[in-house]
Amino acid sequence: MSVYKVFFRILHRQKMQVLMYLGIFFGVAVVMSSQGKETQNGMFQAQSQKLAVFDEDNSELSRGMAAYLEEGNEWVELEDDAETIQDELYNRNVNCVIRIPKGYGDSILGGDVRKPQIMTIPGTLSEQFFINKVSRYSLVASAFRAGGLDSRQVVERTASVCKEKVSVVLSEGGREEQHGSMYYFFLYFPYIFISISVVSIGSILVVFHKKEVRERNLCSCYPLLRTYLELYSGMVIAEIVFCLCFVLVVFLGMKCDTRLFGFQGMLYGLNMLCFMVVTLGIVFLVGQVVKRSTVLNMVSNIISLGMSFLCGIFVPLEYLGEGLVRAAHFLPAYWYVTSADMIDRYMPGQELGGLFRGMGIQLLFGAALVCVGLSYSKAKMSMGQRE
Repeated sequence: MSVYKVFFRILHRQKMQVLMYLGIFFGVAVVMSSQGKETQNGMFQAQSQKLAVFDEDNSELSRGMAAYLEEGNEWVELEDDAETIQDELYNRNVNCVIRIPKGYGDSILGGDVRKPQIMTIPGTLSEQFFINKVSRYSLVASAFRAGGLDSRQVVERTASVCKEKVSVVLSEGGREEQHGSMYYFFLYFPYIFISISVVSIGSILVVFHKKEVRERNLCSCYPLLRTYLELYSGMVIAEIVFCLCFVLVVFLGMKCDTRLFGFQGMLYGLNMLCFMVVTLGIVFLVGQVVKRSTVLNMVSNIISLGMSFLCGIFVPLEYLGEGLVRAAHFLPAYWYVTSADMIDRYMPGQELGGLFRGMGIQLLFGAALVCVGLSYSKAKMSMGQRE
């Protein structure tokens, strides 16, 4: 068990980097998981605006407009003084001040509408909001007047039309769909796991694959097969320990929510183990190719960040172009993310064929990476023997 002990002795030196990545993951996942609250039903909520109106016309139509503007907003009494109005707007004590000019009602009835003066902070949502409301009331009133109604009927019909609301339903395929908090924790697993594994375990493989270390092991009485078995069993055990640490962090981040140990949590765990095989393949290949430990940080960032941006971890797949999504099919993290999405939308009794297909593709990626690593190792040994 000498190789096995040396493996974990070197791994112990990397503990601070492992803890650092786990801390980064925990911070990012907690922030992002707040988006996944199932109790959030609406994506928009109207807010009351502070409004002051100076009605210089005092006609039926001007009073009708003032009542329409006041609906759903907070009425503020102000002194009709230019300096006072500017101070109140600057201090945000009022969002908008509207002055309805004298003759507004007659202008509606006459067909040449006099526009009310809107005073607010330029470039704010309040400005556009009240411009739309004033324009809507004036247009509707003018249309009814053009139809031959008298002033009283125009006021009544305009108020009735302006009170109508439109019901909006979000389409199912939109990005407005909210995921559960568990989804966001497991979504970042590939980024964290690749970073931790390449930096920590990759450095161990680099040490064992150094020419002088490899030649010394070949000359020793320690069987080569046993050396590799202990080395790779150490890799598997280390990866399992990383997975358990990850699950513990998720459990604490979800405030000890026992749903993690339900059927959906089991599916997330299975998906995680499939990507663990992928990570083992990546680490095995990197350990064969890279010759210096100082390069591992750069390599881990390229692989983990590249997959995260292209496969829907940092940037949702809905926001990526069709070409990028098609290219992402050739990366294992894409199948992890799509599988996680299926798990999040899983309903009891639903077919799991697509989910297991995604997991199977991840396992094939892992096997392919190991085969490439073995081929490279064999080719390198053959070249060494010829030299």
